[in-house]
Amino acid sequence: MTDRLAETLNVKKIEKKKLFLPYLTFGYPNIPIFLDLLKICQDQGVDAIEIGIPHSDPVADGPILQESSYHALKNGVTPKMIPEVLSSVQLKVPLIAMTYGNIVFQYGIERFGKDYHQAGFQGLIVADFPLETSRMLDDLKEMLSVIILASTNTLAERLRKIGQESCGFVYIVSGKGITGKTNIDLEQIKPVITGLRKTTTVPLLIGFGVNSPEIARELAMIADGVIVGSAVVRFIAQHIDDPELMCGFARYLSQYRQALDQVSVI
Repeated sequence: MTDRLAETLNVKKIEKKKLFLPYLTFGYPNIPIFLDLLKICQDQGVDAIEIGIPHSDPVADGPILQESSYHALKNGVTPKMIPEVLSSVQLKVPLIAMTYGNIVFQYGIERFGKDYHQAGFQGLIVADFPLETSRMLDDLKEMLSVIILASTNTLAERLRKIGQESCGFVYIVSGKGITGKTNIDLEQIKPVITGLRKTTTVPLLIGFGVNSPEIARELAMIADGVIVGSAVVRFIAQHIDDPELMCGFARYLSQYRQALDQVSVI
């Protein structure tokens, strides 16, 4: 399989860019506004967009992402609706689905891969699937790059296997905790980066707890870029009723883009 997502992101690295991947919950706060937010992400120079599939029991997510997920479910969002809506949206940046195993299985693994690939998705993160269970997704790996998570307490041999198996990029969880409530320790992350560099050429991105441009810049000094989830969704939640939401969101993303662009790529 050609790892299109890794190829696309590695081109950005060659262009001397640190990678910026914001997270949006599909259908939050509603589908029309979500689609506008999606386009603003692209206009502000993000390198890919992680899209959360609303789930009734998002165990890896912090309170703000859980709330956005419940809100989208109340609006009637379903996993099958997502590719139907996005297939009519023209985007130039890769999309990455973030979900849980039971959603993929209930959808049908191969059908999920086919539908989401056709709608513009290039990657898939299954938050509750560790390295050992990623093989269960083999039937869709021709269509989507299956991204595996590593953490600061992952042992060296396991890191080596994650580096070999993860496609698109390796998602490095910055520390202990759920999204938006993670204690980041740079000294614990550095050995993880060093270990993975020995085994893979895919980008290494850090997520969980990246809640300011300053933290994003600091993490990008040791990794290839960052994923910003809870902070982005929190901004949207705090400005839902603001008529200037779109302009404010563009400025907000721009702060992260500028902070990352200040980091030189070796």
